[in-house]
Amino acid sequence: MSIAELIMAGNMSAAVAAMFWVAMERGASMIVAADPPSSGKTTTLSALMSFTLPDTLVYFTRGQGETFALPPVSPEYATYLLVNEMSDHIPVYTWDDHARKTFELLSQGYRLGTTMHADTVDGVLAQLERDLAIPKSHVAHLTFIVPMFIGRQQGIIRRITEVAMLEADGDGHRISRAAEWNRDDDSFRLFPQRGVREAFAQWAGLTPDGLDDAIADRERVLEGLIKAGATSIPAVNEAILAYQAETLGISVPATQGEDASG
Repeated sequence: MSIAELIMAGNMSAAVAAMFWVAMERGASMIVAADPPSSGKTTTLSALMSFTLPDTLVYFTRGQGETFALPPVSPEYATYLLVNEMSDHIPVYTWDDHARKTFELLSQGYRLGTTMHADTVDGVLAQLERDLAIPKSHVAHLTFIVPMFIGRQQGIIRRITEVAMLEADGDGHRISRAAEWNRDDDSFRLFPQRGVREAFAQWAGLTPDGLDDAIADRERVLEGLIKAGATSIPAVNEAILAYQAETLGISVPATQGEDASG
């Protein structure tokens, strides 16, 4: 599913998606988490990767036997490690030494996109820091932990319950909430905690007002795609690339075409 289709399904609001867009253009690292299988974790992560810049490099890990033969980190573009899932369920997933190596690389400037089985931020952190003994200073290089809710309400619904933002704090990290879902009225709210908007803006290299404008502008693009019915993955990716070319002055290679995903 495209990000526009996920918005239409109610998984997140256009404003939350626009916030992710701003973040992914700047190389945000994240874990999308949900407890049950087939919950939409990978679908969500894949859709959000479409917001990365066209020159982003992606390295897909393969679980057991991974050699991490990575290109060097470059200040000119982001290099993502995409990990199928952090668990020990099957050999192509990543756990133990390979998981610890992944977070060591994250601390060295690589970016990370992966999924985990957990339904809360604390559940994700317990696996990383207790079960895997990953140092808090390495975990602090994550940008977001994104737990999801899966339930029934006139059919199956999937919702991002919150977007937890991590910031380094000495040898550890502190966590604040960049977005949250209100289950009572099925609505989403950006920056519900004092100071988070300003912290996010500083991370993104924007003023708080500039961040508001960047999110609102991208929200309008996403809502326009939905209104026009241009919600397929190729149509959405094309619109994202066109927007980045126009607003950021980025040259988009002609070879990317319909399969472009950042």
